[in-house]
Order: sequence, then C-alpha cells, then structure tokens
Amino acid sequence: MNILITGADGFLGKNLIERLVKLDDVNIMHYSIGTSDLLLEKNLKECDFLFHFAAVHRPKDSEDFYRVNDDFFDRILKTLQKYGNKCPIVLTSSIQATDKTDYGRSKIIAENLLKNHALKNGNKAIIYRLLNVFGKWATPNHHSVVATFCYNINRDIPIVISNRAIEMNFYYIDDVINHFMSQLSGAAVPDADGIYRLDESKIYRITLGELADTFMYFRQCQKDGMKPEINCDLKEKLYITYKSYEE
Repeated sequence: MNILITGADGFLGKNLIERLVKLDDVNIMHYSIGTSDLLLEKNLKECDFLFHFAAVHRPKDSEDFYRVNDDFFDRILKTLQKYGNKCPIVLTSSIQATDKTDYGRSKIIAENLLKNHALKNGNKAIIYRLLNVFGKWATPNHHSVVATFCYNINRDIPIVISNRAIEMNFYYIDDVINHFMSQLSGAAVPDADGIYRLDESKIYRITLGELADTFMYFRQCQKDGMKPEINCDLKEKLYITYKSYEE
C-alpha cells in the first residue's frame, strides 16, 4: 500500500510514520516544505491512502490560513481527480472549525472542499475534528501548551499562565495515531454528523495550573534524582511527554 503523508515532518506526521514503518507491505510517501511539485504530483497519482496534515496554525499573515489550509488542499484534490485516484483521504480539521476566526473558517472551507470532492470523485472523506493533542515531537511555543511547558520547565525557562483555572481538553498523540491506523482497515466509525472523533474516554481534562504544577513536580524530581510518583494515566502520559523534551 502506498501511503502519502502531507506535513510529514510535523507533529502528527512524524508520529504516524513511526508507526507505519513497523508494517510490512507499506510504502510511505512524504510531502513537506521543500518537496518538489513534480514529486507531489507523482505521489498523488500513485497513492492508495492520503493523510493530509499539511496546514498552518499561527501564520504571520492571516491570508496564509486560506493559501495553505484551503488553496493548497484544493490543488491536491484536483490532482487526485485529474488521475482518477479514488483513495481514502484523512483530513485533520479542528474543534475550532465552528469558530468565526480565520483559522476556523479555513478549516470549514477545507472540510467542504473534501466533502464536495468525495461526491464528485468517489473518494472516502475522513474528517477529524481534533482537540489539542499532546505528546512527543510537538513544537514548543507554537501550537501546544504542553510542549511549551515541557521545553521551558526542562530548561528552567519561566512560563506564563494567564489563568490557572482554565480547563484544557487534550488527546494524547498515541491515541490519535491508533485511531488513524484503524482507518487503514476501515474499522473506525464516524459520529452521527459524519465527523470522526476519539471516544470520550480518550479526552484528558486538566487546568493550566495543575498542568504547570505537574511539570514543576517532574522537574524537581529530576533535580533531586528521584522518580516521580505517578498515580493516574494522564500523569503517566504527561511524564512520558516531559521526558521527551529533556536536553
């Protein structure tokens, strides 16, 4: 199976590739910044499954939301149509798709582009509206508060918390990748609205204050040469993530 991943060098891409390389009979096709248009077109012609992760989250110019999240995706879909490629397509959207922000609007546009393409070309449209995702390889000071806290606290760099009481809802990266992998066998089932989401049991809830305190505790244990006491699944996954940002 030829599996094409756009945004292959990003957080989701790197974690998915780590899992895919363990499978037999899988050829992983990469697209990231710097990949030639010629190679992208060849891969779109030949791929059997597409994971489209390429997107921008915090561009300097808000127009990039539409140029990357929509115009580039539209070009990909038109190339698939050009070659009659009816491969399944996974699009990572966001719970912010319903927000009236440029980011949210760009995600809704991308969702609609895929839905319309699926009707015309016959591809299976697989749309995920993801929560915040934490885990190894997320970029600090970009789109993950967990990554920022892990990176800074590991280096004794001060962190800024606007409101300790704000509750955050997270998915863990391994749970997200497990769900993506289930798409390859067709085992995943969408919600009633046709959107794919992880099960409610896979949502982790924690306040910003608790999150910061947890990482501060890990840092102190680090300095004292002690192993931290882990008393729940979330703390275990936060610790694994924290350790991945050690210098």
